[in-house]
Amino acid sequence: MAKAKKIQGLDPNQPLDECLLIILRTRFEEMTAHEQGTVDGSDIEALHDMRVASRRVQAVFKMFRGIFPKKKFKAEYNELRMLIRSLGEVRDYDVFIDKIEKLKADSHERDTRAMDLLIIRKKAEREQKRKLLIQHIGSLNKAGYKEHFNNFITENLINT
Repeated sequence: MAKAKKIQGLDPNQPLDECLLIILRTRFEEMTAHEQGTVDGSDIEALHDMRVASRRVQAVFKMFRGIFPKKKFKAEYNELRMLIRSLGEVRDYDVFIDKIEKLKADSHERDTRAMDLLIIRKKAEREQKRKLLIQHIGSLNKAGYKEHFNNFITENLINT
């Protein structure tokens, strides 16, 4: 599992809203740091790390949802959930393909054509989901999601 980035600048004597702002910014930056590797597809671990980091953002966000205005929170939270779902769909294929490849390698049978066909099929399905994920990330970037998220947490935590 991807190791969580250490959060710098936390002081237990600071007000909760200031600490929460630091935590959410750190976790969100951690999530988006894996975006390029996820999009270019060169390393499946980048996608895994982005998914894990996004779930950390979600956990903190959900834990402190009472601080945010309900309607605005719901919109932000749903956007994050959609991203997590897209990441998860691709990651599920990675895990499945890996398990089938290991099963094939451990197989004592000479005829593994059925496994080969299954792997080919699942890789094609994965690629379709990956393309949808890339489109989703592209649309988020085009809409200025990173800036929007940062503005949302800043406006709602500084003014509490």
